[in-house]
Amino acid sequence: MKLLISADMEGISGIVDWEQVTPGHVEYQSRGRQLMTDDVNAAIQGAFESGADEVLVSDGHWNARNILIEELDSRVRLNSGSPSPFAMLQGIDDQPPPDAVMLVGYHGMSGTKKAVLDHTWSDTRVRSVFLNGRAVGEIGLNAAVAAHYGAPVVALTGDQHACEEGMNMIGPELEIAVVKNATGRFAAQCLPLGEARHKICEAAARAVIKFREGKAPPRFAVAAPVQLAVEFVYTQHADRAYLIPGAERVTGTRLEYTAPDIVTAHRAFRAMTMLARD
Repeated sequence: MKLLISADMEGISGIVDWEQVTPGHVEYQSRGRQLMTDDVNAAIQGAFESGADEVLVSDGHWNARNILIEELDSRVRLNSGSPSPFAMLQGIDDQPPPDAVMLVGYHGMSGTKKAVLDHTWSDTRVRSVFLNGRAVGEIGLNAAVAAHYGAPVVALTGDQHACEEGMNMIGPELEIAVVKNATGRFAAQCLPLGEARHKICEAAARAVIKFREGKAPPRFAVAAPVQLAVEFVYTQHADRAYLIPGAERVTGTRLEYTAPDIVTAHRAFRAMTMLARD
């Protein structure tokens, strides 16, 4: 079994504030990167202990240069650097492709009530994203791309709202590890780190065992053609993103785009967000 672990940072154990996840801040460099690396290592350990043959890791936060490779489990390969063709899910198109995907350190979509650092891709530019009329965050976007390549998302770690979002998108078969209970956007009751890593390790192990037994969650497939809609925060963001050929401007801040498949929709969305930068 070949597994791809996609790692974000806002849902990592002990993380509650932007300063812990933003390059240039003391807490990011001194603590945030280490916390992220340790959560990923816990997932790797659980995956190998339960029978995974190969594990890839995709650094999916910010510029994708967060995980400390010198402290990462030496049995894995790390996809690092940005931009890359599949961003948070880099490696999904490997040959052969991964059999399954785990999402480590993920967060709730923009607008989630009392979720740690809730946002969708960009906190300052993107208000909402829809695939075929359904609101999705980074969990849904990446699960849909994984499904295109035949890989189900089998486990997810983060706060209670991220885990609930994942189960609503993917199904109750999804293995979860709630590492903190959010009490606000910048506040949570965090588990002791040892306990959090134990939960991550066990969730990863259960997920691999279920996959090997033919009990994996269903793939989050999105029917083609894909209707992508992006609601931006300000009209100036939509002004810039509208330069994407084929984009339709529905309102001052909302763009819609019809793609032949989810991979094209994913690329169009990423291009829109890049163009929209202030």
